[in-house]
Amino acid sequence: MATDIESARDDLAYMRSLVGGTERMQATIGEAFFWAGLLYGVQCALHWLQTQHLAPDEGPLALAIVVVPTVLFIGVLTMILIKDRKAPPGGPAARALGSVFQGAGIANLVMAFVFAYGAQAYDSPGLWLYHPVVVCMFQGVAWYVAFNVLRKAWLGVVATGWFVTVIALGVLMSNIGAFVLTLAIALTVLMAVPGWIIWRGAKRG
Repeated sequence: MATDIESARDDLAYMRSLVGGTERMQATIGEAFFWAGLLYGVQCALHWLQTQHLAPDEGPLALAIVVVPTVLFIGVLTMILIKDRKAPPGGPAARALGSVFQGAGIANLVMAFVFAYGAQAYDSPGLWLYHPVVVCMFQGVAWYVAFNVLRKAWLGVVATGWFVTVIALGVLMSNIGAFVLTLAIALTVLMAVPGWIIWRGAKRG
């Protein structure tokens, strides 16, 4: 009997080691996603206003729409990384999830270079529109992995939303106004809101 109890305790300790640290990881990812979704969602909304001739599409204000969100996000991300630099690494599940989202971010940066170079080399600015589509695809994959690891149904809904967004953006490629508006909604609903939920939830946990 004592052996069975010890075995059960060992099994429980092992399971905790697998999922341990996911709270800190979720807080970091959630905070980063909240600010990314908010800043870039607002940016895309402003781009939509430009297509409706309700915001300037040239001059200092137009340049600010392009530059300011990225500058702000880099600053926020730097503070998040500094704050979490001494956080414990967590168990395999936490490290796996962190790696998936980090890998998606790195892939997005690499693809940004590819599309920017292609658009310039072939004098085809429209090619750059495919970059947001690829970003959404990677987001869908990352959230799908999170759903499978954490087994929370709403994460699967978010992943599905990203895949639906990929299809919608592909269909709307010829309508730039609808394209950027759809992207603004997706960044807000599928990135900023879920980011807030997991950030706040992890901090309460």
